[in-house]
Amino acid sequence: MAPSPIPAPLPPWARALLQLAPLIPSGLQQVLEYIGTMDSADSPTPDAWMHVHLVGQPVTSTEVADNFVTTFDIVNITGGAIDSTWNEADFAAVSAQIYALSQGWVSRMSSDYRWIEQRYYRRYFNPLSLTQPFAPSGPPAMIIPNSGTGAQGSYQAPQVAVTTTDRTAYPGHWGRNYWPHPYAGLASSGGYISQSSVDSLAQLVHDVYEDLMGAEFYPVVPITRYTSGDTVIPARGLLTISEVQVDNLFDVMRSRRPKKATYRKRLPL
Repeated sequence: MAPSPIPAPLPPWARALLQLAPLIPSGLQQVLEYIGTMDSADSPTPDAWMHVHLVGQPVTSTEVADNFVTTFDIVNITGGAIDSTWNEADFAAVSAQIYALSQGWVSRMSSDYRWIEQRYYRRYFNPLSLTQPFAPSGPPAMIIPNSGTGAQGSYQAPQVAVTTTDRTAYPGHWGRNYWPHPYAGLASSGGYISQSSVDSLAQLVHDVYEDLMGAEFYPVVPITRYTSGDTVIPARGLLTISEVQVDNLFDVMRSRRPKKATYRKRLPL
């Protein structure tokens, strides 16, 4: 069955796609419940969403390079169409939920680290005629302070992270969030994350996403291509999230290696 147009309101956890024309082939539409179009950056009325940075830093560091970022893409769908305006009430509503996520994570984060702010970058798709998929974002549309220091006295190597996966209708086109600086107590036998920690983190992210969707702010995964067999189909679109997934594997973010060593020893040969 072909997907329906985007309804008003779009139900939470719906399998939906908003895309620049031309739409994907009908065979690839079968897994979708809803489909709609959006306008590119060169349109008189381009459709925008927010690329959100949740930013943190080591408590004792003054190096901006040591900051860490967890990102989200969020689109406001009102009345069955993208609302690109984002007034103060919109930022307040979304920032409250991002703050809730950050506070949920601090109970799992080492006390050597803290959250400091949320940064909102307005994003547009370039037309398919351009190689670069995203138009330049420019400076943040909004910067909102975000407090919260890790509550746990133990720590792991700074590259270690926990991941949550945003599943969409298309395998291979899923999103992922990296949750930084987990404390040692998340680890269980064999070096896996404990089952209770997996369950509670999945529930936290699920509940916040559901609250966002209930207010018509939808976490999405931007996509720039599809594969059909051996064929790669260029595309520009936003896939809504239909499931949250968390597994019991720690991940590694090499970019979180501190910029400067605080101790170094050399011995003569």
